[in-house]
Amino acid sequence: MNGQQFIQSSVTIHKGSRLTLIDDAAVVHVIQNGAWENGTIRPLQEPGAPKVNSQFNGNDRQTIGPFLAAGTYHLYCIVHPGMNLTVIVQ
Repeated sequence: MNGQQFIQSSVTIHKGSRLTLIDDAAVVHVIQNGAWENGTIRPLQEPGAPKVNSQFNGNDRQTIGPFLAAGTYHLYCIVHPGMNLTVIVQ
């Protein structure tokens, strides 16, 4: 992550894996399940997704998961409009 977005908008991982999110900026991010859609927050705990509620305080990292089921999952930053990440689990 940089100041206001994920460096990659999607990432593909293997079932059972964890995902490490790295905040490369001195910026606060709060990452949760769901997405920004047309400027509106859409919280969503998708079946099979680990519950995510992670606060980054800048220049830090956190590991989320494991992602135990194959599927497509969505994460977003509640602080920065449009900051979405799609996690594809195979």
